[in-house]
Amino acid sequence: MIYFLTAIGLTPGGSSTVHIHTQTIHRTTQLIQTIHRTTQLTQTIHRTTQLIQTIHRTTQLTQTIHRTTQLTQTIHRTTQLTQTIIEQHN
Repeated sequence: MIYFLTAIGLTPGGSSTVHIHTQTIHRTTQLIQTIHRTTQLTQTIHRTTQLIQTIHRTTQLTQTIHRTTQLTQTIHRTTQLTQTIIEQHN
């Protein structure tokens, strides 16, 4: 490596600087990749959170529909009983 750097006009001390710069570029590249993966994970977490909120709202609506169905059945039975009582008194 030193021979190559000397051949292109760098001193052995200059090769240390090149090595440090190369390491810095490598670490920077790794950090950029980590930031990219972190961004992707953050987006996935955001979409997952939105889906969980949608599931929660759907669950609440399903419970409301269930209660409404129960009330409708109660009203229907009450109507039938009322008709039966009216018919028995006539």
